[in-house]
Amino acid sequence: MTSDAHRPNYFLVWLWLVGLVFLSIGASVFLSKGAAILLIFLVALVKAVLVLLNYMHLKFERPLLYALIIVPLLIVAVLVFALFPDFVFHH
Repeated sequence: MTSDAHRPNYFLVWLWLVGLVFLSIGASVFLSKGAAILLIFLVALVKAVLVLLNYMHLKFERPLLYALIIVPLLIVAVLVFALFPDFVFHH
């Protein structure tokens, strides 16, 4: 069995997730479109990390598992940035 020291406070994590949702909604209402999109994507990244670390229990996994997650994400990021000019300047 797992000890209570390694158990995340799910309610507190859930409150953070709810607060971040409201931050995203507020950003879409009060900020300009570009700033709102940037903030919403940053908030989505933070929410994904919170879910990965706490609900999927990746905090307690070995570093090799992190490499299995990070390497494909880096490949996707490189491809997106490499193809970005095609998306933007395509007529």
